[in-house]
Amino acid sequence: MNAIAHLNENQRLKVLKDYGISKDREKVFDELTELVCRLTSIPRSLISIVDKEEVWFKSQRGLELNASKRELSFCSHAINSDEDIYLIEDARKLEQFKDHPFVNAPDPLIFYAGVKLESEEGLPLGTLCVLDNKPHKLTEEERASLLMVADLAKRQLELHKKNTDLLKQTAILEENNEMLKSFAHTVSHDMKMPLANMVLTTDIVAKKYGNNIDEAGRNYLNYIKDAAFGLSDYVTQILAHYESESFLVEEKETFDAYTLLEHIHEILAIPDDIDYILPEDNIELKINKSALEQILINLIGNALKYNDKKTIEVKTDIIEKDDYYIIKVADNGIGIAEDKKDEIFKMFQTLNQPDRNGKRGNGIGLSTVQKLVNKLNGMITVNSELGLGTEFIITVSK
Repeated sequence: MNAIAHLNENQRLKVLKDYGISKDREKVFDELTELVCRLTSIPRSLISIVDKEEVWFKSQRGLELNASKRELSFCSHAINSDEDIYLIEDARKLEQFKDHPFVNAPDPLIFYAGVKLESEEGLPLGTLCVLDNKPHKLTEEERASLLMVADLAKRQLELHKKNTDLLKQTAILEENNEMLKSFAHTVSHDMKMPLANMVLTTDIVAKKYGNNIDEAGRNYLNYIKDAAFGLSDYVTQILAHYESESFLVEEKETFDAYTLLEHIHEILAIPDDIDYILPEDNIELKINKSALEQILINLIGNALKYNDKKTIEVKTDIIEKDDYYIIKVADNGIGIAEDKKDEIFKMFQTLNQPDRNGKRGNGIGLSTVQKLVNKLNGMITVNSELGLGTEFIITVSK
């Protein structure tokens, strides 16, 4: 009566564990057991999972049981069969099963037909089976139906495994991302003071020993100072990128467009000779203010830096629609090549073009912008022509 273990039992159990199949009922599997009963006209069906000690039922129809001991289960025999369908037409007539407690129960198990549900490696995980308390002979049509539904069940289990693998991989990526964020945050903070000390030290050396330093030496000091400022800006943007998600936990605020844009004017210390154009209408917004402010600081800051015109023009516009806002930032700067438009939002991706002061960007600002826009369930697009300027257009839901 005892079922024989599978030849590759240890590997089979490992693969079964990797599938991560839960014991919770799922509609898709219940629909398959109902379907196979309808197609075969046999009133009872199971999708069974053959575990180490028990056989439990992912879905059952016409039965009250949720599981049985493995040594008693007919499914334990089915997974070891070489037949496409493990078939018992009348268990009472078989020496192997005539004394079986299920066969001799008040509501006996007389007929059983089971198809192995195998993994991609060909290892059996369980069965799709139909059962009855009276003998049966399967027609060719019923056999074909049983095999077809078993194939559907197998595909659902494979999909289940893919989802399980995806969840595991996502968890690993999230853990690694948190570690990376923590590392970047710690390193960035730890670098701020040494960089400030570098700038301060070069100023002290230049002031105290300036008369004893030749022009080449002063150039070296300026080089060190510029490098420290550049690295400090890089560190600041790294911190802004990884801290940007903290803005998103804030509630929506009600504020007017002019107040925000004038505040950004102050933050960026925009000179009076810059043509800084506000929207025609001072509309009232209800949105995550901190996130929008960070987005606009990056876009307007870039518009100021990457501009080769004698008179710099930065035009902003905010338009209210029924369900969303349209936010625009346009400039008359150096522009972006057509083949670079899809690259500019990638982390650390730059255009290899110096800004107005001869410095090159670090490719973090626009990546932060897109990250925030995505988190706000918005969309950002860019229109640009080399030598004429660039316009960023953002749509954000209310």
